[in-house]
Amino acid sequence: MKKIIASVLLLLCLLIAGVLAWMSVPFAYQKELTAAALHSDSEVQVQTSPWLSFTPAKGPISDGIVFYPGGKTAPATFAPVMRQLAAEGHLVVIVPMPFNTAFLGIDKANAVMAAYPDIERWHLIGHSLGGVAAAEYAKKQPERLASLIFWASYPASDLQAFSLPTLSVAGTLDSQTTPEKIAANAEKFPARTQFIEMPAANHWQYGYFADSRNTEANLRSRQSQIDELLAHSLAFIRLQAPGAAGQQNEDNDNDA
Repeated sequence: MKKIIASVLLLLCLLIAGVLAWMSVPFAYQKELTAAALHSDSEVQVQTSPWLSFTPAKGPISDGIVFYPGGKTAPATFAPVMRQLAAEGHLVVIVPMPFNTAFLGIDKANAVMAAYPDIERWHLIGHSLGGVAAAEYAKKQPERLASLIFWASYPASDLQAFSLPTLSVAGTLDSQTTPEKIAANAEKFPARTQFIEMPAANHWQYGYFADSRNTEANLRSRQSQIDELLAHSLAFIRLQAPGAAGQQNEDNDNDA
């Protein structure tokens, strides 16, 4: 019996090691384009350690954005996207995950927040499996967040009881996080979730993954998809500022 148990444990260890090794090798991405986004200029200051951080050169900065990448995703895959967010006046931090697996770093946002104590409001964005991990963080510490934003993702556990302002941005041509999957999990989202579908958008053009992953017909351009994605996300983030319409509605709900 002991030999059987030992053999089973060994197989489990080998299986876990194999999965982690596979996750550690990221999906191919456009390295030349992303490398260009990792250099500081007069608008955005970039740091590559301990996270990929993008800080507007001109302040003051009141909002910070923490980004959780999806599984098998190199943090730099989203560098051009996050740089655009920073250029709009927000501190943005992409958090590298152990073995490119956000489930192994659910609480990573805590260290980011501690490193920037002057930031007044924090927003957590997750793409794909990074969104699932972001949802688990929000479930544990909703009071630390001004908003939660899902990009091509949905929560794995029930967050319906939470009043955290939440945005879901999905693509109609997403063959991974399909519209049907999001609809099937709609009741798990926080009660105050706004759902947006981007037409002719897929899973991979939220960031700068290799074009070879774009297999859908009638797909829009990457820049067009990212432009719409950022417009929705920025508008939602701005609504959470004191005095904005979204914040006023929340205050009215609390008064009621």
